[in-house]
Amino acid sequence: MTKRAAFICSLFLYLVCCPFAAAQGYERSLNDGWTFRMENGAAAQAVSFPHTWNAEDAVDDEPGYWRGAGWYERTVRIHDDLSGKKVFVRFEGANQEADLYVNGVHAGNHKGGYTAFVFDVSGLVHAGDNAFRIRVDNSHNDGIPPIGADFTFFGGVYRDVSLLFVPENHISVEHFASDGVYITTPMVAAEKASVQIETHLSIGRPEKKLLLEHVVLDPDGKQVAAVRQTVKKPSAFQIVKAELTVPAPRLWDVDSPELYTVVTRLLDKKGTLADSRRNTFGIRTFRFDPEKGFFLNGRPLKLIGTNRHQDFPGKGNAIPDEMHLRDVRLLKEMGGNFLRISHYPQDPLVSAECDRLGILACMEIPVVNRIGFAPDFTDNCVKMAREMVHQYFNHPSIVAWAYMNEVLLDLSPVESGEVAKEAYYSQVKACAATIDSALREADPSRPTMIPCDSERKKYKECGIGDIPDILAFNVYFGWYYGQFASLSPGLDKLHATFPGKALFISEYGADADARLHSFEPECGDYTCDYALLFHKNYFPVLQEKAYLAGATVWNLNDFHSETRGYAVPHFNCKGITRADRTPKDSYWMYKALLSKAPFLRIGGADWKIRGGQETGGACVQPVEVFATARSVELSLNGKSLGSRAVKDGCAQFDVPFKDGENVLEARGSDGAADLLRVDFRLVPEDLSKFREMSVLMGTRRYFEDRAGGQIWIPEQEYKPGSWGYVGGKRWFRKSGSHLRPAAKADIVGTELDPLFQTQRDSLQSFRADVPDGSYYVYLYLAELSSEEDERVFSVAINETTVLKELNMAAEYGRNTAVIERFPVDIEGGKGLRVDFIPSKGAPVLNAIRILKMK
Repeated sequence: MTKRAAFICSLFLYLVCCPFAAAQGYERSLNDGWTFRMENGAAAQAVSFPHTWNAEDAVDDEPGYWRGAGWYERTVRIHDDLSGKKVFVRFEGANQEADLYVNGVHAGNHKGGYTAFVFDVSGLVHAGDNAFRIRVDNSHNDGIPPIGADFTFFGGVYRDVSLLFVPENHISVEHFASDGVYITTPMVAAEKASVQIETHLSIGRPEKKLLLEHVVLDPDGKQVAAVRQTVKKPSAFQIVKAELTVPAPRLWDVDSPELYTVVTRLLDKKGTLADSRRNTFGIRTFRFDPEKGFFLNGRPLKLIGTNRHQDFPGKGNAIPDEMHLRDVRLLKEMGGNFLRISHYPQDPLVSAECDRLGILACMEIPVVNRIGFAPDFTDNCVKMAREMVHQYFNHPSIVAWAYMNEVLLDLSPVESGEVAKEAYYSQVKACAATIDSALREADPSRPTMIPCDSERKKYKECGIGDIPDILAFNVYFGWYYGQFASLSPGLDKLHATFPGKALFISEYGADADARLHSFEPECGDYTCDYALLFHKNYFPVLQEKAYLAGATVWNLNDFHSETRGYAVPHFNCKGITRADRTPKDSYWMYKALLSKAPFLRIGGADWKIRGGQETGGACVQPVEVFATARSVELSLNGKSLGSRAVKDGCAQFDVPFKDGENVLEARGSDGAADLLRVDFRLVPEDLSKFREMSVLMGTRRYFEDRAGGQIWIPEQEYKPGSWGYVGGKRWFRKSGSHLRPAAKADIVGTELDPLFQTQRDSLQSFRADVPDGSYYVYLYLAELSSEEDERVFSVAINETTVLKELNMAAEYGRNTAVIERFPVDIEGGKGLRVDFIPSKGAPVLNAIRILKMK
């Protein structure tokens, strides 16, 4: 047996006999038992971490949300013997500036809301009770990114907090709040791989020598390499480097995410364990090629996945561990292989789960839309970049570090005259160069990336396009601008503008309210169907561009954005799942395209209440089935509707829905199957059987009111013996040079905003030839016009005036929900007639509901 083999054998026996729990360093949670109060004097309340104070006010009808300071207080009882120990408080995240006070003494300050940090409280705590106070401030600060962005800046201690007890001589926790151990694999071949380990030591007690050892375990937990080093007369902060060789490495890959483990141990000169760390890592190679895209372990791989924001309804960004894990699993189940962790570093569990599941990722610091002008802005950016890199260094899933998302999108400092364009561009470029240099210095093994908006000429003129290794672009042809047909040539122009630069599409998507549907989708209607059409047009184009490394959908989930209105106010709804993570049709489309296992889902899986006008005994509506199979057979209430070929992950059927429960069953040729029950509400062709009807005006949309158990159907023009509008035109919102079919304003006083965001303008009447009886007629109204417009009109039902000289803006305010209910008795076979009589401007109606009582 060689000396090296004998050492490895003895070290293995030592590890077995001395379990990892024997290490003197340990961690204790501080998540519970806190009292919280706002600095503005609000009453104190008991809270636990994670916590945010903006979970409710960021989604109410009052514009804005609290951005200020809050205080957390608790007594921390320490029973531990503190002799020979150092004590730290570790925060995984507090947004956005935090100060800690221990027993009345300021322990430290940290700026930046999305990376971890530690405060050394060794000289401040003692055995027994200790008073801890934390001040967190999410006020706007021009020195702390993000300055502005399309997401909510929740305030609070929204990730875990803990006490760390470590020996005076320990593996560093102070080095950017990391594990203090950094692992790279600079040489990878079939027969062996080199593993380089850099360990940062913190020495509080002088020693003549210390021992540092590393043991590498393969994915099965078997030891494959080990090394022990003597550290002579270590200094206060000592860096120790080691190199090992792993034979016949098992590569980390998206389909086989093989994870190795490095156990690092610090021992005193007698060999007594002082401290230890355990880190997983992967052995893989990757590269981004400007012409051929992305390569993993020597083979080309098109990256496809999503972005992700870290929030949830009712919780804000203070979400528990299991929700972070669920999001990554949703992406993996969809078949995605890439996650853009945007626009900031997220909970460590996210990248750890990417490692475990085989999902590649990039991570970025939150410089969004523009830079700040405070003297410390760039320094804070650099600190964030270094914290990000060192805290997430060992994750094999991460293949790029990013910064400055759409940094030239907000040019308000230039447009306001605060700074000349040339000077601003120069500042942006200098800031970018500084951040990029810091990233490369911290981690030479990974490329850097800047995600840009689609106005490529700005980034060329500014010069920041030359700085990173990869340029990413957020493209929205067919949503914010242009047409779907512009996507392919638009991508080619990006490629031509930045030759020799690796390219990635970091965002693409369209807003969709899961409650809204249309069989004639339009840009800006916020229906799931337009979003699905968007993704159907994008996916094949993105796949065919060999020079694109990949693309990520914006976004995995709908997420909080307080300033937004649209169909779901205070949320960006471009997610392919709802904010509660219920998948939309676009998610199922991607799963059908990307899944390697048989899969099938009937479209509109969460659209359980549907409706429409009866024609010939049924209402025929299209239904899509998403499947991996070559063909799909669909049955309705046990009767086959035939088989259809699957194209681009979808098969389409025309389904004759009957009134009441309709059971759809689908089966793919690969054996995958699905069943969907639909409660269909027919408006009878023979109105003598009429019961109720809910109609959206000025739109082609259907709206499912899930809370109220109602389906709202689109308007139609009146014909004798039926129902519908008489006269008028659809209202459209002006958006630059475009006309959009729905308002984007937050409608005050309702959670059913889509009922009020479309309208028929200048209509004369609404008629329904319903039978005699007693009815309730509900008129849904909102003033959507601009401030300079004034509208006054009256309403008569069957020649009786029910609203006289109505001025919605004056009486209720603009963009405010108004519901007027009128009891109506219909006699003599006259049916229902609602007339709109103008006095000033044109009458409008947003929606109408007719309910027969008896």
